[in-house]
Amino acid sequence: MRIGVVYSGEQIQPRLFQALYPVQLRVNCIANSSVIPENRVRVEKFASLFECDFFESPEEMFNTTHPKLDGVIIVSDEVAIVPRAQLIESALAAGINVLAPTIPDSLEEGLHLAAASEKYNRLVMTGTRFIFGRCIQEILRIVSGSGFGIIQDMRFLLGIGRVPYLNDLLKFGNSHLQIVFEIVRRLFVEYTVLPEEATVMASTNGAPNLACTLRFPQGALCTFCQTSNRQWGNDSYHKIEITGGASYIWSDLQTWKCFSTENTFRMGGGDEEISANIQGSSGQLREFCLAIEGNREPYAGTLRSTLPALWFRERLQDCIEHGQTSLKLREVHANVDAELQRLTSQLDVDPQNREYRHQKALLLGKRGDFSSALAEYHQIL
Repeated sequence: MRIGVVYSGEQIQPRLFQALYPVQLRVNCIANSSVIPENRVRVEKFASLFECDFFESPEEMFNTTHPKLDGVIIVSDEVAIVPRAQLIESALAAGINVLAPTIPDSLEEGLHLAAASEKYNRLVMTGTRFIFGRCIQEILRIVSGSGFGIIQDMRFLLGIGRVPYLNDLLKFGNSHLQIVFEIVRRLFVEYTVLPEEATVMASTNGAPNLACTLRFPQGALCTFCQTSNRQWGNDSYHKIEITGGASYIWSDLQTWKCFSTENTFRMGGGDEEISANIQGSSGQLREFCLAIEGNREPYAGTLRSTLPALWFRERLQDCIEHGQTSLKLREVHANVDAELQRLTSQLDVDPQNREYRHQKALLLGKRGDFSSALAEYHQIL
């Protein structure tokens, strides 16, 4: 297994570098992606630490490494030579699988990269490490079992640290939205289950806060609250409660308790990053390697599995910007269908117009029809 790293030299050591040791995976080369000179020096020092090759640019590493890399980890969050999405697409075009811990910036970017992943027949893993931790995996296993009963209610209270604006709260809360939709996906065994209706409340008093009540098909409810806890001393706090027909789960994303109708409970946990077990970021990296070796789709963290979270974040942004307090999927469909009908008439006149097809793909993505949106992207990539 030959793995490369694209790194923009952030001063804080990324978790994925720590994650390499439990997996015992050797890094074969590291490329600098930053325009900042001091960051470039830091990247070169990492290459020296791992005793591997150093490249001045990611493109040079993608195209000149022999033998070809099997996968690349892209940790590029600082001011970079080229945008992260462009780096991912360049790696895919070079025949390299990609692990990018940071979720795409928008639904459009997510759809574009998902289509590129399918075009080049290479995988892209992204998103929260929490899904690969022992705690969330155990929760997913319990709620998927028949003994838990039909989900009646899910409550998420999630603090993400100090951010000044609501848009920042939504952006940095992507990992939390991923957990919500991963649980929903396990319940409905589908990638694209979206809430039929949501009530939205947002506030900037003291610190940005957001609360939503979501209603999913078959009646499952979810209360999702995010807060930037700037007025308190702790950096973050999380609480999940899931009530089923026969059981109840409580978790802080590090430990969990499961209560049953017999009034007994089991509990487990342990910090993912300091545990001797392979969890969190190491679990994500291990699954990335196993998926490459097995030529299969990862069990979590695919681009397709992140699309509902990106979709919902953008719909929340729309509600906040327009002062709306509710979101109804049927109304979203109606508005988008009217735009699609207008665009289809233009495509009938000029079926080869790439800009029209791009607009159609974005509208289908906004509608939540991700498969059709990707099909349109395939025609223009």
